[in-house]
Amino acid sequence: MAQDPHGREAGLIELYGTDITRTRALVTVGAGTLFEGVVELALDLGQIHAGPLSVPVRELEIESVSGHPMAVILAGRDWVARHGLWLDTQTKAHRGDRLAREAAASPASATTTPDETEAAVHATLARPAKVKPGSTMDEAWRAGLETCLEHITGNLSELGNAPAATAALAYQLRLGLRRLRALGRLWAHTPWALPAGSLDKATTLTRQLGYWRDQEALAWLPERLRAAGGPALPLPCPAQTRNQPANVVALARSALATELCLDLLAALLVPERPADVPHTELLPWLNARLTRWSARCARHAHGLAKLSDTELHQLRKRGKRLRLAAAIYAPLWSDKAFRRHDRALKNALTALGHVQDEVVAHAWYAQLAQQDAQAAFACEWLQSRRKSLRKKAHRSWQRWLKHTSPW
Repeated sequence: MAQDPHGREAGLIELYGTDITRTRALVTVGAGTLFEGVVELALDLGQIHAGPLSVPVRELEIESVSGHPMAVILAGRDWVARHGLWLDTQTKAHRGDRLAREAAASPASATTTPDETEAAVHATLARPAKVKPGSTMDEAWRAGLETCLEHITGNLSELGNAPAATAALAYQLRLGLRRLRALGRLWAHTPWALPAGSLDKATTLTRQLGYWRDQEALAWLPERLRAAGGPALPLPCPAQTRNQPANVVALARSALATELCLDLLAALLVPERPADVPHTELLPWLNARLTRWSARCARHAHGLAKLSDTELHQLRKRGKRLRLAAAIYAPLWSDKAFRRHDRALKNALTALGHVQDEVVAHAWYAQLAQQDAQAAFACEWLQSRRKSLRKKAHRSWQRWLKHTSPW
């Protein structure tokens, strides 16, 4: 490099470039409180370009300059409430690198915009917490919350910038929210309990995503009904409630979604719990907790054939909570034993999910049948399948009962 300081002989090329104007301001936040601090507000306007492709940049970065780091969270909450901003954890370098790969992989004309090409979707997948058998309770709690937060914010950021909602991202976001709720239930009634308000936000977002999830899961049904000799009826989806976002992208950009992420970031800023908290060994505590959850699922699984649809739904919720919480802390157990148990539980939950999906569909068509008698065919067809689906679910749960849990 000493002989070629400009890299002319090295074949260096520009992968991507930026054309951005930054405006800065220093602001004192939380004056007179324990969380007082000075933050820098940096407004970036412009674009990132790579070859013929470009993406706009319109973002506000909030960075701590001095004082308490909670000042950043407080400033973020204020801008979300007053100006409708949403959280995006993707850096400009990340977006530029991706844009460069897209430009190299599929050359486009100079007039092509990203919205006119099929955008590459990069879902953030669930990862276990970075824990080991010697981790403390506080370390395990933080590691669990960090992996849930990474899962949620990664997919929220991707959805917030997507030209259209995608099923893969929505699925991962919903999974991330369910993992967070499972983590919250796991650590409930301990010094590390998550704020109830934060878990309520996660529940609301999960329910909102469930509105689209149910429609996607049952999209096959109208065609099957017609093939069975039934009338040509569309899937009778329930009407959107007033608080339901227009689409998944709107949900990702909602104040509720960003407020949840800020809540979780704020929780991680809390120092370690006071020294007077009784010392507890992580692994024995976690094993005992999951054993109680497993035992409760097992009691209901033994009598599955006699359970009502509502009770089956409760079993599925408990089973999913068990599976998600255990997966967060999977590194604490034998990998082989964990995978074997996880696979059996996943199969049992999938079988029960088929039952639950058709219970939901039956309720939709039953509601429609009050105005359209043709919908009665769908109700009868779905009811005729219920016994077979329940038998399959029963067999799957019996197989799960034969597995020894890794804890």
